[in-house]
Amino acid sequence: MKRDATVLVVAGLDPTGGAGLAADLTVLASVGARGWPVAAALTAQGPKGVRGWSPVPVEMLLAQLDALLDGAPRAPGAVKTGMLGTAALAHALAARLAARDLARAPLVVDPVLLSSSGALLLDLADGSPADAFGPLLARARVVTPNLDELRALTGLEVGSDEAAVAAARRLGARAVLVKGGHREGAPVDLLVERRSVTRFTGRRRPGTARGTGCRLASALAGLLARGASLDEAVRGAKKVVERYLDAQARGRGGRDR
Repeated sequence: MKRDATVLVVAGLDPTGGAGLAADLTVLASVGARGWPVAAALTAQGPKGVRGWSPVPVEMLLAQLDALLDGAPRAPGAVKTGMLGTAALAHALAARLAARDLARAPLVVDPVLLSSSGALLLDLADGSPADAFGPLLARARVVTPNLDELRALTGLEVGSDEAAVAAARRLGARAVLVKGGHREGAPVDLLVERRSVTRFTGRRRPGTARGTGCRLASALAGLLARGASLDEAVRGAKKVVERYLDAQARGRGGRDR
């Protein structure tokens, strides 16, 4: 795989480092990629959850992008989006990604709607989640919704694998990785492509951990930027998240003792 891989990351800034841009950059470094961070929103949060957040102006989002790309020796190898906050920001970003310097970079869309503590992270004043994310989904190489996000984006029930696959195909993306962490029993992720479905069965760990969605999508983007196939990138990204969950479980065990 390529040694020099850069990923443009557009997401929210979580000052705890548990999720958002700080977590994205850590994960990208772990898979051998470099992150170019662009802040779409600022959040006020800590161990007790989110106290508030504010989107950046559209002009500032585009200014950050253009400043990073102006004079860069090469275009980024992939783009990853996380928390975007508003439909206006999502639409402006989708339009900018269509430009020549970014159009060929595979796009990984993590359609963030809620924080781990349940705080709404998308302003729905301008329409539904589908309205906000639609242009990005149409451009995406892969979208990484959990079951709640998939339900919110499609308005469909996703209680069975068959229903989740049907809903995933309604998104219009080339591929959708439906995360199975919210399902009962073993966590099974479904990679839904236009003509195939691949199941990735994992092992459920005790407790919970923040930022697993950010980490999965960032690792995916980093591995795609390095030249991995989508299947290879999914398998590698899942290993990154599994190592993170194991580390979090060991940390909780140490504190309990």
